[in-house]
Amino acid sequence: MLKPSAFSSLRNAAVAILFLVTLSGCGGSDQGRGTGPVPVIGGTEYHRIVTVDGRDHDYYLYVPATRLGDDDVPLVLSLHGGGSNAVEQELLTRLRVKAVQADFAVLTPNGYYHGWNAGSCCVTGVDHVKVINAMLDDASALNPFSVDQNRIFALGHSNGGMMTYRLACELSDRIAAIASNAAVMMDHVASTPPVQVFNCQPGRPVPVLAIFGTADRCTPYEGGASAGVDVGPRPAASETIDFWRSNNGCSALLPTRETMGAATCTNYGLLCQGGADVQLCTIEGGGHVWPGTGANPGGEACGGSGSTDLQANDRIWDFFKAHPMR
Repeated sequence: MLKPSAFSSLRNAAVAILFLVTLSGCGGSDQGRGTGPVPVIGGTEYHRIVTVDGRDHDYYLYVPATRLGDDDVPLVLSLHGGGSNAVEQELLTRLRVKAVQADFAVLTPNGYYHGWNAGSCCVTGVDHVKVINAMLDDASALNPFSVDQNRIFALGHSNGGMMTYRLACELSDRIAAIASNAAVMMDHVASTPPVQVFNCQPGRPVPVLAIFGTADRCTPYEGGASAGVDVGPRPAASETIDFWRSNNGCSALLPTRETMGAATCTNYGLLCQGGADVQLCTIEGGGHVWPGTGANPGGEACGGSGSTDLQANDRIWDFFKAHPMR
């Protein structure tokens, strides 16, 4: 079991990351167990464990101090990439800084074997949709705040981004909107002919924001073999976007575009059912990175460059704010 201070050893190395302090309390719910609330700079952190199908799965929940006691707290699920963990996901995204600014809670899980069963990548034998649903149940039962069930969102990087698509497919009654970075939907193996792994049949149109770097070799923009740890084939980014445009009933006519340096965001919002926009942001020459930081930690394997032209946290939160559950 991870200790309550697991974040602190790495968090000290990052600018503007919120630190754990030595105080601890007790808290719990019928759904899970763990520690919390633990006061941290700017808010409160819980470290929780849920047991699903005989396995323990843990997550961190950060709630800004301004939202304690509220009964309408938006929740953003933040999923790390393959081979990573919750600590590294926070260091990569700096999402807690945005959470303090915008007053939303952040749920950051650790994937089983450091990954997620997103379909044809990257972990097998674990039902991560069921696991994440249990985590949402557990977080919703905690006090002294209440999660707004109409504003539960999911974002992810790489394998975590793949998992957000699966959540949109299979947990559309709970996830209001998703944002995926450096990832395609893995409902099938990109072979000839394609091999279906799961059928994506959302119960409602789901708003989708997808971000890609055109020079990313780990998630090739035009499709092909990944240069990452899991070297399996990846479909082209356009396949994922086309699926969600079709699912949401969006017209191919008159998309709107916004350019910010090397980044271009195209919004397919015309006639989308239920206001479920599909938005594609591409970064020319961008690598397998979290846009906005300028860093490119996987550059040696994945190629491309970092980017500050697109501020991913700002873009994603603006998208989420505009798309609560309808």
